[in-house]
Amino acid sequence: MNWINSFELICYFIVILLIVDIYKSKNYREFGLLISGALAGFSLELLAVRLTDIYHYSDDFFISIGLRPYQFPFFGGLMRGGITVCALRIAEKFNFSKLMTALLAGWLIVSMDLLLDVVAIRLDGGFWVWDGREINLAINHHMFMSVIWVNFLGYMFEVPSIVYMTLKSWEKENDKAKINISKSLLIGVCGVFFVGICSYLALFFDKISDEWFSCIAFSLIRTFIFIKLIGKLIKNREKISIAKPKDWTLIIFWTAIYAYCIGGLIKLGIIQALPIYGIFAVFLFALTISLSCIDIKSENNP
Repeated sequence: MNWINSFELICYFIVILLIVDIYKSKNYREFGLLISGALAGFSLELLAVRLTDIYHYSDDFFISIGLRPYQFPFFGGLMRGGITVCALRIAEKFNFSKLMTALLAGWLIVSMDLLLDVVAIRLDGGFWVWDGREINLAINHHMFMSVIWVNFLGYMFEVPSIVYMTLKSWEKENDKAKINISKSLLIGVCGVFFVGICSYLALFFDKISDEWFSCIAFSLIRTFIFIKLIGKLIKNREKISIAKPKDWTLIIFWTAIYAYCIGGLIKLGIIQALPIYGIFAVFLFALTISLSCIDIKSENNP
C-alpha cells in the first residue's frame, strides 16, 4: 500500500476513535465542533481548488468528493473537524481567554502541518500539487520547503475562528450532553466566510508585497502564541501534573499523525539532509504529546 492510502486509512481510524470517545464520554457538544470544523474544511478546500487554480489533489485517494480536477479527499474534511476537537482539548487546559484558547488550538494544528505538508507534497507524487511551484528544501519568504506561507496562515484564520465561535456558543449551553446541529452548521458557514475574506486579503497583500505578507504575518502570530504558551507553563509550573486518567484518544490521535510525518520525513531523506528540521519535528511531537498528558490545576479545580 502506498503512503497516500496509508495516511487516509490512519485518519479514518483516528477520527472514528475520537467519535467513539466523544460518544462514551457523552461530551456531545464536541460533535458540534467536529461538524463545524469538517463543514468548513470541506467547503474551503472545494472552493479553493476551484477558485484559486493554484493547486489540485491526487486521484489516488480511496474516496474523494467533487468533480475532477477539483476533487478533495473525503477524509481531509473529517480530519479538519477531528483535529480541531483534539487541539481544543489541549488548549482548554490553560485557562486562557476564549480568543487566546482559539489561537492556541490553531497553533497546535499548524505545528503538525509544518511537518505534514512538507511530506504530503512529496510522497507518491504528492497528496496535492502546487501548480508551477518547484519542489525543494528552500525556506524563504515565498515558501517553506515548497509549501506557500498563505497555506499555513489560512489555518490560523480557520481554526481559531471556528473554535472562538464555538466557545462563545458554549457559554449559553453548559450541558455537554446536548448538541445543536443548526448552530454547528451556522458556525461552519460563518467560518468559511471569515476565512474566505481573510485569505483573499492575504493573497492580495502577497501579490503586492512579493509574498512577504503571509510569511511575516504567520511568523509574528505563531511567535506570539508560543511566547504566551511558554509564559503560561512557567507561571503555572507548580500546578502542572500528569493527567489522571490520561486522555488516550488524544494521545493516540496526535501520536499517529506525528509518527506518520516523521516516518515520511525519514523516508524522503529530509531529516538526513536537514538534521535541524528533524530536531524541530521531534520537539513539536514531544511538546504536543506532553501537553496532551498534563493537567494544570486552577482555583476551581484544586
